[in-house]
Amino acid sequence: MTMRTYSYELIRDKSILFFGLDSKTNSKVKSSLNNYVNNIDIVQEIPRYVNLANYDLILVDIDEFNINELTHILSNDFYNTPIIFLTSDLNSVDFNQVQNISVKNILLKEPIFLDNLFIYTYIILQKSDKIILKNDFSYSLKDEKFYHRNVEVSLTKLELKVFEYLIKNVNRVVSYEELKRDVWKNKHCSIYSMRNVINKIREKSYYDIISNASKKGYSINNDYTYF
Repeated sequence: MTMRTYSYELIRDKSILFFGLDSKTNSKVKSSLNNYVNNIDIVQEIPRYVNLANYDLILVDIDEFNINELTHILSNDFYNTPIIFLTSDLNSVDFNQVQNISVKNILLKEPIFLDNLFIYTYIILQKSDKIILKNDFSYSLKDEKFYHRNVEVSLTKLELKVFEYLIKNVNRVVSYEELKRDVWKNKHCSIYSMRNVINKIREKSYYDIISNASKKGYSINNDYTYF
């Protein structure tokens, strides 16, 4: 029998939001995940607003929190942040309540599941399609849209094409020639026109989202980016 191995470095920069009231469950969840992810924020009351763009996974103890009361937060999540429900009784789950939110798994609060919570977390986080940027900006690879605090940032078609191309090549400098070839499709484009598009993206987000490599090209400033 072959044992499956997991590269936990791949989720080391992930952040989790956990809605939990029971101290025993909270402690178990934290001890199960603390060594594998960047941080776990535990919420013990329903907030009026939470910036879900800051999180890669949401855990909810539905024995302690009413799903209906959380719906106004979870159903307005443009990023479709994956959710895991924890419960002591699967029969108590009303599946009609979860149709509009992205629940990926429902786990029993039993030792066999909580002890292996990091495995379920790993599998789900490996399917993440969200890129988090500085100042509460993010980009969804799934729907190819740019967001600020859950609100879509209005970019022109050309601005979005340039931004998408840069963010999908986040680990390198994209040359002026490459942008002209792949985004402008070799149509006439002066360096000033290209610079104007870059500046428009900066104006609609923040200046250092895009770095300029002198006489070479542009790149997404990945000092503030993680997957």
